[in-house]
Amino acid sequence: MNLQHNRRRLFWLLQKWSSYTVWAHYAKQFDVFVKAYEEALATWPDGERPPEYNVRFAYLAQDLYPKGLAALAKGDRSVWREREDGYLGEAEGASFRAMEGVTSAEINKYDGGERGVPLYTVWTERLEQLRLLKEAAILQGAEFVYESRPTYANWHPVAYRNSECLPESYFQGMIQEVGPWPEPTPEPPPSTNILVESGECIPNDGIWELVLPHRAPGETDALNYFVKGAVAPWIKDFEKFSQDPNPGKQYVLPATWRLVWEDTRYLDGVIPDESFYFNPVITPQEPVEAQGMAPPIPSSGRCEAGHPCPQAGTWWTPAKPDARRAFAQGERMPDFPDSSYGATIWYREAE
Repeated sequence: MNLQHNRRRLFWLLQKWSSYTVWAHYAKQFDVFVKAYEEALATWPDGERPPEYNVRFAYLAQDLYPKGLAALAKGDRSVWREREDGYLGEAEGASFRAMEGVTSAEINKYDGGERGVPLYTVWTERLEQLRLLKEAAILQGAEFVYESRPTYANWHPVAYRNSECLPESYFQGMIQEVGPWPEPTPEPPPSTNILVESGECIPNDGIWELVLPHRAPGETDALNYFVKGAVAPWIKDFEKFSQDPNPGKQYVLPATWRLVWEDTRYLDGVIPDESFYFNPVITPQEPVEAQGMAPPIPSSGRCEAGHPCPQAGTWWTPAKPDARRAFAQGERMPDFPDSSYGATIWYREAE
């Protein structure tokens, strides 16, 4: 188990999903989805047209995203807290509700078998393209930065990452959801001397590590992003839960957290170039297997510009509507950097 390798990857991912540029990108992706959704409502026939009731959540998200991004651009990370001005958390929740009516061919078939009436009469190519726009707008890593929320009012908040020694399968699965990271991954800074206990108010925005008696500072991969002003969370008591796995009970232990990196980005009102979060340069200094990491497995239905085509077929991109064409496996996917859409992401049409 390479804790330092895990630590570097988690640290990079936490920085990525707490960045302004990533959230702004997904807000723009959501706008693209909403525009296509509105067109579908206006022009598609019954049996293919998506449900209209979801639109109200789409407009709510479009109202909240700009408010949250404006605050984050000034370094205000309370937008991820569980309160009225937690704009980005609320926006992500509303966007999820807006997109849940666009399912998939498999789910639509299942609904027909279980409920008797599928949402869509036939799963068409246009529905598949709308589903791909939905996938491109989902903030898969949003939970990395949210304030820990207790399940019930009398329970304690629990950290998202409250143990260490993650298996490699965890990271390989994460590649499918939140994308790859650069290799070699940048080294995190040395841990600070700032500590906080469970139940106390978190004094700094940033990335914190779990203090463990058998680990020196900087040795564990149990990292979390905490927002200033939130309550420092507890950790799960896995031993007690294994003895009494009752979902109606909470077994937790108090924890001590150490600040690794204080997030002071954007406090000066400047958004730096953060484009590297979308296309990390993978230039290993040694064979990937030697670092304890299997080669990334790309998603066959989605591919970013500049990467080799993962599967032969017909591909399209919302960055350039007339760019739809067939690609051979391994062929480099084109980029359209001048597109007003944003990053060029290609989607494979269903056969």
